[in-house]
Amino acid sequence: MNRPENRTALVTGGSAGIGAETCRLLAERGHDVWLTYASDAGGAERTADACRERGVRAVVSPLDQRDTHAIERLTDRIAAEWGHLDVLVNNAGTCPYTDWDAITGDEWDTVMETNARGAFFLMRHAVPLLGAAGGGASIVNVASLAGQIGGLSTSAHYAASKAAVLALTRSFARRLAPEGIRVNAVAPGPIGTGLIAPLDASARDALAASVPLGRLGRAHDVAHTIVLLASADAAFTTGATYDVNGGLRMD
Repeated sequence: MNRPENRTALVTGGSAGIGAETCRLLAERGHDVWLTYASDAGGAERTADACRERGVRAVVSPLDQRDTHAIERLTDRIAAEWGHLDVLVNNAGTCPYTDWDAITGDEWDTVMETNARGAFFLMRHAVPLLGAAGGGASIVNVASLAGQIGGLSTSAHYAASKAAVLALTRSFARRLAPEGIRVNAVAPGPIGTGLIAPLDASARDALAASVPLGRLGRAHDVAHTIVLLASADAAFTTGATYDVNGGLRMD
């Protein structure tokens, strides 16, 4: 089966931060980009415009990752309009900061459904599109250092959801390897994006001081790793988790 010349990517949570930077980098490398957003339509359109400036197609769709029917409608639309996907980046997520003893059942469900359940159903519904790419398709899941070592007392549910993403990465990697679809994850440490915006300046400074490399990460630090894993340069890598944490966790 011949590989299509036009490379395509679906990136969830493309309004800002890691998702937006990943969209721009994929566009620079010639990928048409389909990006989703939960609430920031303006940010998503700005990302799409930045991709179009790089000479590729860009499409924006709202998506509630808790809604499996919405996920299926999205992948059906991509199938109808583009026919295939080379890359899926599961980036969208939520991280409310709530003390562990104040987390409600509804908040727990929202975090798990957005971060873990959404990633699962996006991967499952994207498999036919990835298989139609003609070989070399790739999924990259954005997990977290918190999913490896546990989260703050105010983000236990977030840590649990990201641990689930890491387990899903390995499960899908084993299942899809015979089909030539690679599945990997990145596990960022503290990154200076919207997820840490609720923290006050002293908490952010403490986070930066805890990093051996002496600073918070930047969105492009993670995005470059995502794009590497999505590329043919990582053709023999699947089921792996790449740490982008400035040395906070060393194995």
